Amino acid sequence: MADPNMLFDLNLKDADLHQALDDFFRQAGRAFVLDDEPGEIISVRAADLNFKDALTLLLPENFDYYEKEGIYHIRRNP
Repeated sequence: MADPNMLFDLNLKDADLHQALDDFFRQAGRAFVLDDEPGEIISVRAADLNFKDALTLLLPENFDYYEKEGIYHIRRNP
């Protein structure tokens, strides 16, 4: 089970969004589903973030997410 107090450090440069999310969710001990293959490249650097702040920072502006039954669903905004 995921530790709700776990903090995350993000240090990514020109990273594939799908791979970054896969690594992040594995570290967090949580599950996610992508509604489509994003094909986005991201760069982000930050430290000591809680899960939701880190996830928000990882996602480009045209993406959002919602949680349902313990699974985070990530989608591109229309």
